[in-house]
Amino acid sequence: MNKLITTLAAIFIATSAHAEITIVNPGSEEGAFRQVLTTIGQEVEHDFVQANNPVTAYSYIDGASTPVLTVWSSEWPGDADMQSPAIGADNLVALMTYETMMCSRQFANLDAMAGQDVKIATWGSEPVAKFLTVLGIQKDINFVVVPFGGSGSTTKGYIAGDADTVFTITTRQGAIEEDSATSCIAFSADGELGFRFVDAIATIGADTATTDSLRTLVGTLSNTTEWNDKFGGTVTYVGGTGANVSMFEEAVVNFSK
Repeated sequence: MNKLITTLAAIFIATSAHAEITIVNPGSEEGAFRQVLTTIGQEVEHDFVQANNPVTAYSYIDGASTPVLTVWSSEWPGDADMQSPAIGADNLVALMTYETMMCSRQFANLDAMAGQDVKIATWGSEPVAKFLTVLGIQKDINFVVVPFGGSGSTTKGYIAGDADTVFTITTRQGAIEEDSATSCIAFSADGELGFRFVDAIATIGADTATTDSLRTLVGTLSNTTEWNDKFGGTVTYVGGTGANVSMFEEAVVNFSK
């Protein structure tokens, strides 16, 4: 498998009109975006920009002199005040969907939160707030969001005691449960939480050969043990053909808003 990945990387470098790409991480140094991009970056020649937030990331992406590879959250285009790169069928490399969970050191289940003000650590913008508002109405819970910049900082903030409840992706379960007082009490995979994070791996300013080569590479990586160990609780959909067409078309609409 490693030989195949190395071969694919060599093909990418040889066939691309650009021998180098710039990888721009709009997330934190500890978050899932960083893990995704550094895993891909191990296989391609690149420069790496650690932007820490989407506003700074966009300043590197806009007008970049080399092709850019980045990961962009489906929530960000919904923020009218935030500039986002155009992501469509031509430059969408892959989609990653993340199952979510709610964990707490204060409550044993969602029903125990009824009638309570619950400080909850999480990240994201309007879609997450809307989800928690609707869930709060359904369960008679007043969620008070303690906001963070991404899954990594949310985990650190929760462990540090900034909130006694956390809503995050299941890839963070091991780290969250290092707090021995914590129980993970609800999961999207079990139908208890009606929200999943969706992120796009995309190129900006790349030619078709570069984007197609990255699709092939991500498709190969996503079938490795290393990828699945790192990103347990996620599904990676690569390319815009076959069974993935409808999901990609829906994503293009969402990222174009």
